[in-house]
Amino acid sequence: MTEEEEEEEKEEKEEKEEKVPEALLKAVSDFYKESDTVFKEFDAIRDNYLKGKDIMEDLKGFRSKRPGIFGLIYDTFHKVVELEDKLDRAGIEKEKKDKILEFKERFSDLADEIDLLVLGELGLGR
Repeated sequence: MTEEEEEEEKEEKEEKEEKVPEALLKAVSDFYKESDTVFKEFDAIRDNYLKGKDIMEDLKGFRSKRPGIFGLIYDTFHKVVELEDKLDRAGIEKEKKDKILEFKERFSDLADEIDLLVLGELGLGR
């Protein structure tokens, strides 16, 4: 392989690494468009949580209806740096980032429950 071919291959690899997945972009857009509904649903889930109820079925239900948004929510709590980097690289508007941050702050007490759901389904949780 020539030096020129190696350089070209390296550039292609870097380009692939820099691309933000379409699924993430769609999830951010959907989250922003449906934020009123998402916030209402999570208000109800949080209410149950604060009453000491098991919210795993509520979270599973939300995830099955909105898997992309659920993934974004999970990343918001558990992959913060990576998510922020991807949002910056994609040029996501400040309003959308602010809405995600608002969600994170408002529902931060549910982060562990969301993590337990994901870990449990991977066979690593309770």
